[in-house]
Amino acid sequence: MKKVFVIVLGLFSSAFGQQLNDQAYLIEYKKAVQLFADSQYDLAGPKFAKLCEKEYANPMVPYAYFYNALTAKNKGNLYQSRVVFRQLFEKYFDWDKIDEARIIYAELNFGENYFEEGLKSIEAIQDKEFDGIKKGILNQYIPKIKSISTLKELYFKFPTQEVLARNLVEKIQANRYNSKDDLEISDMLTNRFKLKEIPKNIDAKNNSSKEFSNEETARLDFGILLPFNLNDLTNSVGSNKYTYELYEGMKIAAEQLKNNGIIVNLHAFDVKKTKEEFQALEKKEGFKNLDLFVGPLYSDPNNEAVSFALTNKIIQVHPLSNNLELLKDGNSIFLMQPSHLQQSKKTIEYVSGLNKKKSVSIYFGNAKKDSLFATIYRSEALKKGYTITTFRKFNGMLQKLLPEVGHIFLATDNNHGIRFLQSVSLSKITTEVICTPSSFAWEKTPASSLTENVSLIYPEFVSKEKEQVRNFEKLFLEKMATQPSFYAFAGYDLVYFFGKMLKDGKDIFKLNIESGAYEDDYLLGGFDFSGKIKENAIVPIVKYKNDVFEEIYR
Repeated sequence: MKKVFVIVLGLFSSAFGQQLNDQAYLIEYKKAVQLFADSQYDLAGPKFAKLCEKEYANPMVPYAYFYNALTAKNKGNLYQSRVVFRQLFEKYFDWDKIDEARIIYAELNFGENYFEEGLKSIEAIQDKEFDGIKKGILNQYIPKIKSISTLKELYFKFPTQEVLARNLVEKIQANRYNSKDDLEISDMLTNRFKLKEIPKNIDAKNNSSKEFSNEETARLDFGILLPFNLNDLTNSVGSNKYTYELYEGMKIAAEQLKNNGIIVNLHAFDVKKTKEEFQALEKKEGFKNLDLFVGPLYSDPNNEAVSFALTNKIIQVHPLSNNLELLKDGNSIFLMQPSHLQQSKKTIEYVSGLNKKKSVSIYFGNAKKDSLFATIYRSEALKKGYTITTFRKFNGMLQKLLPEVGHIFLATDNNHGIRFLQSVSLSKITTEVICTPSSFAWEKTPASSLTENVSLIYPEFVSKEKEQVRNFEKLFLEKMATQPSFYAFAGYDLVYFFGKMLKDGKDIFKLNIESGAYEDDYLLGGFDFSGKIKENAIVPIVKYKNDVFEEIYR
């Protein structure tokens, strides 16, 4: 039975002297996770330890135990790590991530020659999803056992493990002098597992798991599947400038990660619009061993890439699209950009806090994406009890608008935003106006034309006040002799974030990425993939104040 925890509400002290309430616990947990992500294990360890001291009912407690154990492991305190893992298994045996923890615990024990404990952990994992990883670990460590007596002892405790039987038979057959009992055991196991049909060492070679190799612990390989247009060098940089800015940002991030002990090798492939361009890559040596794909950007090669990535357990990240349809084929596909649905939800959260009437006028431009965004926004507004005052296309002409005292939503482009705001003024409407940034052409429109009642849903927002942004701009300018655009910032953030998330191996990647919001050290708004849908949940909403854009909500 699960233990019943007693929650002491409302108590909090910075010294952790008292029981934390749920909100305070979550704040301290996120601080500790950020320290862990930054490899500051000496600081993260005490924080996680404090979060595990008392009987909390917070859903993040088992995560705290897991990271506490992993922090001790990364610091080299292997005994302490095993103790904390065992506490986790005892207290939270039904935690939905327990199998990931058992994998780490098994490898930890095998690495210190505690083979029986490692095998117990392996056999406790029943989920078929982990069969490949389990097999990889066993084929890595069991062949290292040289003693026939040790193998016999382990086999009789774990009689269903073929890897034990196979290695025991191989050791007996390789031994010049054997007892009658050992020869009988060899014959019995050979018949039971049909070992004559299994070529020696083939499984160990083919099933060794990359993420469990010490040599590969901090080394990652990212495939950059973007339209570089290398066959048209005279026009490629001009027509696909955004591609090269994305890639340059990625390279700067890789250099930064290298300074932090994380090696990310970027392998650039010219993938444009045809599926054949991707299919040609499948034959390249080592291509299936990549850890992560960035792209492709177009649908035909992407359809091929999705199938290949799923088969070879490669993580896929889409840097520019916010189309939720891209996520339907797997749990290892991620959108850097929040979808229109996510943006709508966050915007309605924002306006709900303004104490306005629960009504909205929705306008949209001629583009399909604008009407789609408007339709999704209307649906979410209705779910939250809003009345739709108007829902119609805005043609870019100065016109009288219907009165509105709730708020106004606008999704358009072609710089129609300026004419729309003029129409708002003409109609003597003074309530909050929410716009997409594409409603304005910033090279033609001064930001100062935005009045104090205008807010922008701005996933591409970059705060020029951040020190890391200023440092990046300086470095990018030195390398490229031009100021970076959104694409350069996005490329940097993608590689920097996923490099840190993957640095401890794919076995705990899901735990890292689902631990909450990561907002520090990034040039854009940061990342939050803690929900079940793998899109970035951070949606900055900004206003123009004091001659700069300022984030007011996310």
